[in-house]
Amino acid sequence: MKHSTIISGEIFHKRFLPKSHSFKFSHHMLLKNLSSTKKLPKLFTFFFNIQNKHYLDSSDDKIIDKLKLQFSSTELNSSNTFWMLSTPSFLGYTFNPASFYFSVNSENDVEEILVEVHNTFSESHHYHLTKKNLINVNPLRFLSPKEFHVSPFFSREGNYEFTFKISEKMIFIQIDLYQEDTKVISTSYSGKFENQKSLNSFFNIIKLIFSISKTELRILIQAYKLKFKIKIPYVPKPDKINGNLQSTARGIISRLKLPF
Repeated sequence: MKHSTIISGEIFHKRFLPKSHSFKFSHHMLLKNLSSTKKLPKLFTFFFNIQNKHYLDSSDDKIIDKLKLQFSSTELNSSNTFWMLSTPSFLGYTFNPASFYFSVNSENDVEEILVEVHNTFSESHHYHLTKKNLINVNPLRFLSPKEFHVSPFFSREGNYEFTFKISEKMIFIQIDLYQEDTKVISTSYSGKFENQKSLNSFFNIIKLIFSISKTELRILIQAYKLKFKIKIPYVPKPDKINGNLQSTARGIISRLKLPF
């Protein structure tokens, strides 16, 4: 990772129980170098906005300052570079099912990762991945208990296995949910880094706009299929537990009070 860029990729999702169901679609995201003082191109900022209050908490503090307080192994004067993989706000609208934050040392090794997850019930949760829950180095693999209600078709129990493969040209992220030692869901994002001019490319900007605008529609379509076509039992939302936060980037579904 050298510079901020648009990532062109694909999301693949497969659930194994209680019934098999899978889907995939193209998805484009922004990889931003939070440590860089270089401003994003004017063409990009004409369409998109990155508001500090939409990430990690509702304060207007800089995103990088919020990260430095959360990353335990990173001192304020560290030479580490901080990156964010997410989607920006488009015409005032923003909803990020998942954003990823990386602390990368001078040898280009990822030291810590923070995964910020939002659901459609106006809540969010941070999964902090460090050496404490590292189970494999190459590829990076972390184990963390599930502590957040995301899908209304699965309970909150279980453990997540996070896998990351990052090179100079691509990124691969996979999140597997295990319940009672059985893999029940696997979700992955695989994308390639566009060149440095991608943020100034109208073609890439259009692709990012489509990804942002389709996110919640895709959630509703899949929820409809699971509920009414595949007939998977609905799991009521459990009470919020400690560590779950108020969402900083509410989408449309939560405002409509839909049960997904």
